Amino acid sequence: MPERYDVVIAGAGVAGATAAYFLARRGLKTLLVDVKPFERAGDKPCGDAMAKHHFENVGIREPSGEELEGIVKAIDIISPSEEVRYRVAGDGYEVNRVVFTQRLINDAKDAGAEYLDKTQVRKAIIKEGVLRGAILWSRERGEWEVAADVLIDATGMSRAILRSLPDDWPIKDPIDPKDLNVAYREIRKLRAEIEEPEVLRIYLSPSKAPGGYWWFFPYSLKEGVVNVGLGVQGGMGYPLPRNLLYEKILIRPEFSDSAIIESGGAAVPTRRPLDTLVWNGIAAIGDAAYTVNPVHGGGKGTAMISAKCVAEAIAAAGGNVDNASLWGANKCYMEAYGAKQASLDFLRMFLQRMSEEDLEWVMRKRVVDAEDINIMATSGDLEEKIVARALRLMMAAIRRPAFMSRLKALSDYMKEIKNHYLRYPETPEGLREWALKRDKIYEEFKARVL
Repeated sequence: MPERYDVVIAGAGVAGATAAYFLARRGLKTLLVDVKPFERAGDKPCGDAMAKHHFENVGIREPSGEELEGIVKAIDIISPSEEVRYRVAGDGYEVNRVVFTQRLINDAKDAGAEYLDKTQVRKAIIKEGVLRGAILWSRERGEWEVAADVLIDATGMSRAILRSLPDDWPIKDPIDPKDLNVAYREIRKLRAEIEEPEVLRIYLSPSKAPGGYWWFFPYSLKEGVVNVGLGVQGGMGYPLPRNLLYEKILIRPEFSDSAIIESGGAAVPTRRPLDTLVWNGIAAIGDAAYTVNPVHGGGKGTAMISAKCVAEAIAAAGGNVDNASLWGANKCYMEAYGAKQASLDFLRMFLQRMSEEDLEWVMRKRVVDAEDINIMATSGDLEEKIVARALRLMMAAIRRPAFMSRLKALSDYMKEIKNHYLRYPETPEGLREWALKRDKIYEEFKARVL
């Protein structure tokens, strides 16, 4: 007989390790599996930034010691000309993603979870439309089967479990390439000292990073070390981000004679979340569930939110793993972040269609200021005062009526989609009708605003 677990988790990154920790703490027999060796746990290219509030909200101990690359006190958002700069205050961290993830895995193990590295979850075992277990493989052991009530896909954009599910399962939901941000980044040691190393910089420039942005994230605890990268919207035929980084950014004087410490690229989902994080014994968290912030592409904190929501729903179900029993995972995530995420998805699409001239004008004329950005980042709302301020500017002989009309419509649709997600259905039976209404809002938004 195959060994039985309450939950098997494929992927031991931030999302998977967080879920294992919360599940094991609740006394569930949990197996955490990852294809990478432990010494490379969580190793994937990213900006490495995490906001402090995510740790406080989820209940995960904040990074310290070797888990930290830097302390963050603010983010500067910089206009295409680089003559206008908004500073958004906020505490956070630049984390050593490997050491931090290793700590999360060890916390899960201390809570009682089992962990297998260098092991692959090859496929879900589904019989009569319900999960029965999983087939695992390692080089040392070969292939074997385990029984499980729930299988969680935390494998990131590979979506190793979800991609092989039946097409009519709503949790599968393949992504449109235009909803991806394709990024490349390098860790570099600069010759000169970095001014204000506790401030991250985000540069908005469609000519340098079409459909995305480029970033300069110092590691304040490592003198002169910076995470510099560039992302572009996928599916648009834009140049490769690595080429753009070398052609447009690394030619700047601050990078002269700098040394590469590490490099790599990855695709990041920048869209609304999955319609459901649970279906027929399968669950999805983190990048596999599209939980990344659509505007700035940060995903570690929101991965922890999705992991906790799914883990707590499984634990609360008391052994009942049908859709209705696990539905609380969706209500939890949509209220905690999914509604805001859908609202920011509209903002992301709007920003991706703004010209360099419009971006410069919006920032130079303070149509949106640092406080407004902070509100949008916190709540996902485009405040009415922003539109009112823009209309006053237009009345003062600034002739952008078409842009003003689109800005007002954006504000309205951001509120509408956020409220729709906050009215997420109470039961699985209401999902189809809710999704059809959501699709209609998206269609109207694209027709009127984009």
